[in-house]
Amino acid sequence: PFSLKSLPSHIHSNCWYLLRCVPNTAEMGNNLVHSWVSSCGPDSLFEEPEDVRSRPKHGSQSQAAVSETAAAPNEGKIVLKVALSTIERSHGMKTNPFPLETQLTVTKVQKAPGWAAMGWRQERIAKQQAASTPASKILPGSDESRFGRAQNFWVASVETPDGKDFCCLLQVGATKADRDMEKVKEVLQDVADVASYAHRFNLHTARSAGEDVTNVPCVLVAAPVACFVIDSTLDEVAGPGDAIALTYFPCATVTKFLFEGSEDFLELPHAFFHYVVWTSGGKELVGDLQGIQDDKDTVLVDPVMIRLPQMGVSDVIGLLADPDGADSKPTPMEQRFNLWHPRCAQLCRSFDPQRRSIHVKRACGVALPTCGVGH
Repeated sequence: PFSLKSLPSHIHSNCWYLLRCVPNTAEMGNNLVHSWVSSCGPDSLFEEPEDVRSRPKHGSQSQAAVSETAAAPNEGKIVLKVALSTIERSHGMKTNPFPLETQLTVTKVQKAPGWAAMGWRQERIAKQQAASTPASKILPGSDESRFGRAQNFWVASVETPDGKDFCCLLQVGATKADRDMEKVKEVLQDVADVASYAHRFNLHTARSAGEDVTNVPCVLVAAPVACFVIDSTLDEVAGPGDAIALTYFPCATVTKFLFEGSEDFLELPHAFFHYVVWTSGGKELVGDLQGIQDDKDTVLVDPVMIRLPQMGVSDVIGLLADPDGADSKPTPMEQRFNLWHPRCAQLCRSFDPQRRSIHVKRACGVALPTCGVGH
């Protein structure tokens, strides 16, 4: 059975929230709870008992402070039914505990200050759209990704039919039009694509180190499910008929690993970002790498795929006028790569030692990698 004695002493007093969320841990297995206790870290859980809150913590901010500054919860009920799931198990995905067709009940929602960074990308897009200079158009448009789509991120207490409680990320489109199931499918598709890249990246890392993949630091993506709202007394959050994304994510803080290029440099997220560009031949980027990092793994939440848009008439005319690209300026994809990933990690050199993967040449409108898989 699950035992706090098996965990490091500094984590013991911080497991309260997870044990409250999942009271029957022995019935559901230890791995799910233990993995999130380890990943969230000692100062990143949402709640603790009062006798723990008064004790000093390591880190700059105690969890009591996090709880005190959190927005007041919205009490009510939202009934959900799981309609779609990223069910593929791989070395790149952190699975969720909600099977298809399950009916779930959201009993409480609130905003978490530690999640504020998740909304930065839509704020940056709004500022970019208001700017008039071409140089400011570095962030991807709607033809490349869902990067700028406005969303609300809620901490949700979710109850399953068998009485278990989970702390989740409830991801809801800011407009009614964005609460369509087709839009939510794009969230799941991005996660599936990023997890596929992460699976291959983790295997590459393991091979490079001569280790089993379970023994090396990995990039994992927290897997969401897509749900329909069946009933709701919290229409200000989501109403009947709305489609939303739900991710098991019990950690109180979200860190930006790679967003605008000014973040603290961490080798694993940067190497993964570079790997995606390399394996796609410069045609895809994974943007807004955010989540949590423990002593071993990096767990991403709500990453965004950015894909090279289809060529238009003006692009074809430009190729005809300058087939060798002699007078061409760096493409937006090249600009993003160089801005967001200004220098390589040691791990990058194991697959792209000359940092050439973003540079592509075009022939008859088709992007061809100068360095990539098979070269």
